[in-house]
Amino acid sequence: PFKLLYKRSYIPYYVYMEVFMRTKSFGFTLAEVLITLGIIGIVAAMTLPALTAKYKKKEYSTRIKKFYSIMLQARQRSTVDNEDPIYWDTPDNNADSLESWWNKYYAPYFSVLKTEKNANKLAGCIFLVYFTDGSILGLSKGGAVNLWYDVNGDIAPNVGGKDRFFFIQTIDGKKNMFTPYNWTADIDSTNDKLEDGEEPFTKNMTDRNNVLRLCAKNSMHCSQLLFLDGWEFKDDYPFNI
Repeated sequence: PFKLLYKRSYIPYYVYMEVFMRTKSFGFTLAEVLITLGIIGIVAAMTLPALTAKYKKKEYSTRIKKFYSIMLQARQRSTVDNEDPIYWDTPDNNADSLESWWNKYYAPYFSVLKTEKNANKLAGCIFLVYFTDGSILGLSKGGAVNLWYDVNGDIAPNVGGKDRFFFIQTIDGKKNMFTPYNWTADIDSTNDKLEDGEEPFTKNMTDRNNVLRLCAKNSMHCSQLLFLDGWEFKDDYPFNI
């Protein structure tokens, strides 16, 4: 088409060729490419941490919600297969007893990779359950069966409130419930350790502001905060995920 245009005009051919070559020169110089890549790198460095944190929050939220739901379902199914939870056995605080308790009341309803006794690597728990999704549940026995759920297993940071969350299975012959940690027995001792001018905590475990402050003070309470927030990590959640 360019040569045809030339043949139908009276402009010298070399003029056409110069114009043609200039219009074809639309590439980028090396400097322009390097500057563009530098800008892309800066933008990526600024946005990647936020995107990673958002993804982690979503992943952790999904796993905690799933764990809580399956535990409740397992408890209901175990009630049918065994008996009302108020009659369940009370384990001792040793690995063999906790293993027997878990195997009888919960294990049949979970996909388990393996179990481990006396590992002492998850918040002092002496019996560990490794799930097929990579998460770990640790059990110990105090006033209740204590359950620490680690959403990503052995992967760091392995810190309460960040990737480890505390639940309890009460065993008192009356209610015997599986819940996020919402006990109020330690509130008085927590208030005794407050700094001057710090607002005392109340025993209202449905007051979000109260539980939010408790979570920041003692990560064991963070499971209750997540429960109140629909298992989502809100913007004011006191720990970085």
